[in-house]
Amino acid sequence: MAASPGRQHFVDTNNQKIIVVVQMITHLKQAGPERTELFFVGGNSVVAQGAIEEVFRRLWP
Repeated sequence: MAASPGRQHFVDTNNQKIIVVVQMITHLKQAGPERTELFFVGGNSVVAQGAIEEVFRRLWP
């Protein structure tokens, strides 16, 4: 089943599957060579596997 519009599936740095609601992301930050931190409205964040360019392409193809 495909992800519904506005949502993306990622695997975080602990190999846990996460679902990100795109509209709630405020910005991205490179957290290492293959890690990107996604910041959300309200101040929460999550670190996902992948360089910032890869993560950006998954969010906004």
